Amino acid sequence: MPRQSGPQRSPIRADILGLPDQVFPPTPGEFAERLGDDLELRLLALNECPHPPSAQVIRAVAQAAKTANRYPDPQGRKLTRALAKRTGHPAEQIVLGNGSDELIFLLTLVTREEGAESIMPAPAFPGYRRAAVTLGAKPVTVPLRENGSTDVGGMLAAVTRRTRILFCAPVNNPIGGLMEDADFRRIIQETPPDILLVIDDAYHEYALHAGAKDVLSLLKARAGPWAVLRTLSKAYALAGLRIGYCLCGNNDLAQALLKVKTVFNVNSLAQAAGLACLEDNAYRDRILDSCARERQRLQNGVTEMGLASPRSIANFLTVRLPVPGQTVAAALARRGILVKAGTDSGFEDTIRISVGSEDDTTALLDNLPEILKDVAPPDAVD
Repeated sequence: MPRQSGPQRSPIRADILGLPDQVFPPTPGEFAERLGDDLELRLLALNECPHPPSAQVIRAVAQAAKTANRYPDPQGRKLTRALAKRTGHPAEQIVLGNGSDELIFLLTLVTREEGAESIMPAPAFPGYRRAAVTLGAKPVTVPLRENGSTDVGGMLAAVTRRTRILFCAPVNNPIGGLMEDADFRRIIQETPPDILLVIDDAYHEYALHAGAKDVLSLLKARAGPWAVLRTLSKAYALAGLRIGYCLCGNNDLAQALLKVKTVFNVNSLAQAAGLACLEDNAYRDRILDSCARERQRLQNGVTEMGLASPRSIANFLTVRLPVPGQTVAAALARRGILVKAGTDSGFEDTIRISVGSEDDTTALLDNLPEILKDVAPPDAVD
């Protein structure tokens, strides 16, 4: 075959090639190498649980490792039955995912068509936008209200005949406040019935701990299709095993997700850990109690520094600063304290602090005033 001349057309989609290169943050090990072994790292950037999995989970994973030569159950039937018992939702309408990230991609995939639009708040979990762009849908972002809550009226006003999916979160990341009951009821009832309403309930356990209602009871008023995303990464301390699950509003949606997912998407160790963690409510409750206590310490501490911070009920806190968040995050990182700097429009002067251990909170509150004194303009911080 003769060699073709001239510029070659890439088989990769042009819109994917046009995306910014993915730059992942250094691992904790790489940070430790840079900073030296004598500096203890405080991992407060990724909304992880600071506590290890329960002893019951560790034993279950060790036992499951003995049969790691075998493929896992592609539907995770034992785990979906346990989740059905926990939630009261039919097991056949529960689909497991390799974290909620995978499920967000799958939900976007099964609703995408030519010219499709995906509505989401901004800022929000970046997976919504990433899924839309990657799968060829148009992301339509609606800025949060000034107080950091979801602008439900704006979300509904953004709906067009091309809208296929709408994302909202009872507890929005990166702010962490609870959506007002009236707003939540409105978006459930007024999202058109030909649009998939996705409720990202990643902080479900934290919301219940703070006294909120279970969103499943409110979704009974929904006429159209819906999905609720939850995770075992946060309150169950399993972020490294990547277990998300989707509570589907009907059998059609559940079957659609099963048709397009990779066959063995949730590994056998993760499934064993998921079963074990659901049997250890006492350990989960200790995690939630610790989080509430340290979150309040953080909130009180930054308030005493004269910094604004919306109330959060999640395992993180967003703080407004008198200087760019990137500046403060970099200075904290040099001291071994890793937080996430805000990059979304209107949030460039923020950092998001994951709630850690008691020692983590103390280290953050001890170091932040010194850093602000060094980098902030005079009189910017009381």
